[in-house]
Amino acid sequence: MVKLISTLCSFIFLIPNLVHAADFCIDVNSKKGWQGMTLPDGNIRRVSYAGSWSVISGMYKPVGPRGYSGSDAKKLGPLYGYKFDQSYSFGEMLVRDQTGRIVPFAEFAALAVNTPDPAGNYAFRINDVDLALWDNAGAIRVCISM
Repeated sequence: MVKLISTLCSFIFLIPNLVHAADFCIDVNSKKGWQGMTLPDGNIRRVSYAGSWSVISGMYKPVGPRGYSGSDAKKLGPLYGYKFDQSYSFGEMLVRDQTGRIVPFAEFAALAVNTPDPAGNYAFRINDVDLALWDNAGAIRVCISM
């Protein structure tokens, strides 16, 4: 019995040393502007997403965070003035870091796992100006595993 208690006590002291991964998720709504998330100190292990959204709902098929390409991108071309950032595709997810730098989601996801200190505030949005958000549909869930 004493040996069992001793073993259990040893195990209890190990519990605080176990590292538990945590997921930080946000549902980025296509009808809203910048939507924020705060990350703690730690290392990012993985960035993932699920879901889709569309600009001008009913006219264009839903897409993931890389936005429109091909024939849909070509049809949207004349509406370029409605992009939040002209450098990126319509419907692409944009990410703003704590320094104010804006990058596409794909670049953020690729660089995040190599960032030595990711703690801080991040914001996400669809690449569509605020004035044009009303006709969008859908959301993309972003999860960051630390």
